[in-house]
Amino acid sequence: MKLKINDQDWGSVPDYCLSAIQFFCVENQYHYHWNKEEQTVEVNSSLHGKKVWLSVNTSNESINEKINKKVKEVLIHYGIDIAFLDNSEGLSEGDLLIELVSGKTKNDKRFVSFGYNEKLNPINVKKILSIYKDELQFNGYYLLPESHSIPHLRCSIQCNDEEFLLNESPAILTNCVLKVLLGNQKPTLLDLNVLHLLKTAGEDVEDSGKNRGKLMKPARKTQIDDKEYEEIKKQKAKRKIREAEAKKSSAEIYFDYIVLPNRKLERYSIKADLFIKNTGNTDLLNPKICLRMNPPDKIEIGGQILPPEMSDIFSIQGQNGAEGWKYMGEDWLEKAYETGEYWIETIQESTIPPGESIMVEGMQFTLENLEEQETSTILGFVLFEEQGLQLNANNTIRIIF
Repeated sequence: MKLKINDQDWGSVPDYCLSAIQFFCVENQYHYHWNKEEQTVEVNSSLHGKKVWLSVNTSNESINEKINKKVKEVLIHYGIDIAFLDNSEGLSEGDLLIELVSGKTKNDKRFVSFGYNEKLNPINVKKILSIYKDELQFNGYYLLPESHSIPHLRCSIQCNDEEFLLNESPAILTNCVLKVLLGNQKPTLLDLNVLHLLKTAGEDVEDSGKNRGKLMKPARKTQIDDKEYEEIKKQKAKRKIREAEAKKSSAEIYFDYIVLPNRKLERYSIKADLFIKNTGNTDLLNPKICLRMNPPDKIEIGGQILPPEMSDIFSIQGQNGAEGWKYMGEDWLEKAYETGEYWIETIQESTIPPGESIMVEGMQFTLENLEEQETSTILGFVLFEEQGLQLNANNTIRIIF
């Protein structure tokens, strides 16, 4: 029986190995096809056939081309279909748009942050950067506008070192693609295409030589037909759904606020609290909150949220140490002016047990008076990275002039 893995020929295997291959495919949700007439078995990983768009935008066109080439050369070995995006036109087909943008810094430090749209399930790409912890500072996440109807991940690197961009960004992009496409699925050697590195050229998987007679056993009808195989896959999928339902992560999020007009100054003040209630049956860990202002240059934020460099000094000391909320990242204010998004997190690690609530208390927003028929809005989003959960607030703060 001939064997093909991810479109690569792997010689032949004896019939009695088919049941093991089928079991492996069912357990890992891989594509398995047995062509009885051609006596061929095809095995493809869950990455096979995925469509990924790639866009690289640095100030050096030559580097852009080299990064594109490096990423494509790696990903095509996984069976991933790679295409380059040359314009800003919205995409409606594909599994992922991965984008690299870069900018200069005022010093020799390197920074990276990740943007994602609401089509992309939250993922913890920060772990991918662990090997660069001494070279590349992680500055958090931000939300992208919905200009594409497919998942969109943007890697923003700020550095003055073009050699670093050329040498390291292809690996960062590749790992991000694999992380997004695999999701919470644990990768195997087949997913990561490591098997072909272990294969000796010209060597069949089937044993040969003087030991073949000892290892070969009489052929037995161990294979199952395609109908049985599909049924096993369905049962496996149903079991995973039941396991996921047994542990359900959910939350209810809402603003409680009042509007106080100041007619002398032609400004409005909004005092608000944001409540996060755990409505699931598992703990929710370390909420990260995004407050999106529109228009960003007409709304100011204040209250009890601390800058990160001041959180250790001015935070409230509770029984378990520092308590309260702080802005995320050293350049949080600069990012907020650019994007209109303020990201905040708890000063200490926090856990919200089922049925319990946590609150961002005492926020204050100041709005400048806009022209007639214009609207100011404040939207809230909460990200739980450990649970892969992203939720919008049930209500929006909206002022119409």
